[in-house]
Amino acid sequence: MSHRPTRRATAVAATLALAGLVLASGCGADSAKANKTSTSAATTGTGAPVQSGLVKISAVDNNFKAEDVTVTAGSQISWTNAGRNDHNVAADPANGGGDYGVATDKFKPGESYTTTFATPGTYHYFCSIHGTNQRGMIGTITVVAS
Repeated sequence: MSHRPTRRATAVAATLALAGLVLASGCGADSAKANKTSTSAATTGTGAPVQSGLVKISAVDNNFKAEDVTVTAGSQISWTNAGRNDHNVAADPANGGGDYGVATDKFKPGESYTTTFATPGTYHYFCSIHGTNQRGMIGTITVVAS
């Protein structure tokens, strides 16, 4: 009794082969040129662009957008509740806690909270309504010297 591949298995194999060709074709001069252009801004060791002034983060219904930001000392971070549910911004107690967020007070859809980060360091935060300091709605502010 011989085993013949099903139509689905054949289609999956063809799709994977095509995906490999598409990926391989992206390695040409145009791709290298695009990568060079996108890395021209100042970045941190993680590749995140360093921002200054007022930096906005949206709290949506399951995550923060952007989840990780890097700013210069003295920059303001403004969280806006762009979701349908109440959220908060709680400092991560595992990293010294602090009072740079909305703590356990809720902020409702459409509301914003802004604070200034003056001291270089890494500040982890989370929404205690929709997660813990390890999972769910988490984020990091990295502050570098200006």
